[in-house]
Amino acid sequence: MNAATRRHAAQTAEALRIRELAEQVAQRYRNVGLPQRAGHLFEVMHEATFNHDAIAEGSKIRASTTEWVAGGSQSAPADLHLRDEGGRLLAAAQAKLMGKATTAASGISHERYTGQQRLIGSDKLTAVENLLDRRLRMNPEGLKFDDYVDARAHVTDTLHIDTTDAAGHVTTVHSRPVSTEQAHRAARNPSGWGGKHAASVASREVGAAMAVGAATGAAVAGLMEAASQVARVRAGETTAAAAAATAAGAAAMGAVRSAAGAGLGKAIGIAARTGVLPAAFGQASAPAAMAGAVGDITAAGVAFARRDIDAGELAARCCDSALRATLVGVCSGLGQTVIPVPVVGGLVGAVVGQAAATLISQGLRAAVAVARAELAAGEDIDEEDLAALEDETASALATAMLLAESERALGEEHGANVIATVSPLLEEALIAVTSGDPDEAQERLAEVARCFNGQPLFVTSDEFEEWMADPLTALTMNPNW
Repeated sequence: MNAATRRHAAQTAEALRIRELAEQVAQRYRNVGLPQRAGHLFEVMHEATFNHDAIAEGSKIRASTTEWVAGGSQSAPADLHLRDEGGRLLAAAQAKLMGKATTAASGISHERYTGQQRLIGSDKLTAVENLLDRRLRMNPEGLKFDDYVDARAHVTDTLHIDTTDAAGHVTTVHSRPVSTEQAHRAARNPSGWGGKHAASVASREVGAAMAVGAATGAAVAGLMEAASQVARVRAGETTAAAAAATAAGAAAMGAVRSAAGAGLGKAIGIAARTGVLPAAFGQASAPAAMAGAVGDITAAGVAFARRDIDAGELAARCCDSALRATLVGVCSGLGQTVIPVPVVGGLVGAVVGQAAATLISQGLRAAVAVARAELAAGEDIDEEDLAALEDETASALATAMLLAESERALGEEHGANVIATVSPLLEEALIAVTSGDPDEAQERLAEVARCFNGQPLFVTSDEFEEWMADPLTALTMNPNW
């Protein structure tokens, strides 16, 4: 992962934390007036944009609203702190979101705020500066003169700090100005503001990922094409069904390990954290994706029985349909997973391969039924070709079962919750396929995507990250290798 990608990922993680703070503001201050609630959210809004800018600049300094830190208080001496990576306090700020400039000027001019930044609404800054300038032209021996001096020196509409790098270059990290109206508008629905902020930051992360790896469009098409070509080649070594299923698993695994697929993995990873599926994967419902794949595989199987296509083309079509449905369907079912890493990584290899093999089994079984009906009706279907199609169906079932066994073994070894979640659903689908009940099989396949309930495939993020970083991981589960 390059530096830009890491920064964008860190900004998304920070935005999700801010979303939680906004929800806390909404809960704690739901029964107070809008101006008071806006004042509390005003602090969080500046914390959010300061930290976003700090991450962008590569600074380790972070802002925190003192009310919401561990052990925080609503009556702390400062509303916001700026601390370095070691927790050392570098600066403090008092936030005052006042309706009138005169009230704001008076409110920030107090000895207890000496040395702190005075953060006010951007629409009041000029007026407050002018008021303080007028008071500084008064008698220097007058009451509160020193407080006015300090307030004038520190009044601002941005939370800010200067940082110096090793080369001596000075960079100012700062928050974004917030007007009184903007704070009031956000405070009408703090949770909604937090959600929009997180979505905005996450969308920029997707955009950054697309810049280096392209999360949609050509990248997805390229992934499908690459997997299809691999399946076509392997069909000369093994059955078309087994080649297609294992190519689908390998392609999904490769999507999160190669630079070309970085955007794809990143987009789905962001979906996992934000609970919003990227548009490229959400254009069809999960059951529809599964049903469409089965239909396409059935059509390919019938074409194979009619000798319209060869085994290589059958493998390519099966792979393309199964992989597309798995990415769209199964990944959409994982949109609420708690693993903050690309979800595709948790569905690679055995899981994706097993799901693909099950889809292929169901589609080819239906193709056998169609081909038998055509043969009975006197259509140009050769018994030998029909037998070959039945062999492909049996091979797909055997591949799915082999991958299921491997998946269980790996799940136990790596502590994956997949044993208690995805596995039973896929096994039920396999049983339905072997029993010859197409409606039941289709329903079980839909359940894989529809009823996953957001359970993580791995117990901890650390386990998952360690496993993904291991170059010797064998979760592609390709029986041809």
